[in-house]
Amino acid sequence: MDKKEDLELWIDTYTQRLVRLAYTYVQDWPKAEDCVQDAFIKAYKSMESLENKEGPFPWLARIVINECKSSFRKSWRELISDFLPESRQESTEELYIRNIQEEEIHNAVYNLPKHYSIPIILFYFEELSIQQISQILNLNIGTVKSRLARGRKLLSTKIKEDGYGRKGFKVSKKLL
Repeated sequence: MDKKEDLELWIDTYTQRLVRLAYTYVQDWPKAEDCVQDAFIKAYKSMESLENKEGPFPWLARIVINECKSSFRKSWRELISDFLPESRQESTEELYIRNIQEEEIHNAVYNLPKHYSIPIILFYFEELSIQQISQILNLNIGTVKSRLARGRKLLSTKIKEDGYGRKGFKVSKKLL
């Protein structure tokens, strides 16, 4: 038999067993299937190094286990890189657009009726708690909450009407 026929025989004979083995490592069926597929590719490329052509399962199993361990290392690096800050700096154009957008949001907040804009400014810009705002404005906590909610709704409507919601314009979801 040639290499291709050997590989086809191994795939037909050992795939299910190898996928179950891989699943014990990765605990995810699609990922286990991917590991086995990658293992078959590596096995095909290094078929000459197989000493026992009559019983290739232990050799294939070792390749699958190594693939599973390799996938853990790859996923760990991907996970770690998600925590690292972007090293890319904003371009001058992006910085300018962001500043203009922030200015437009601030103007929209300042143009709200005072009984809505003041709680929004204190809560979002000054990062005070609802309790602190309640004490500063001498209002009930429920009143502060309702003014924040109504102010956000008014702000959202105003931003949409004024065209601030145009493409590329990013408004903080927590504000709206």
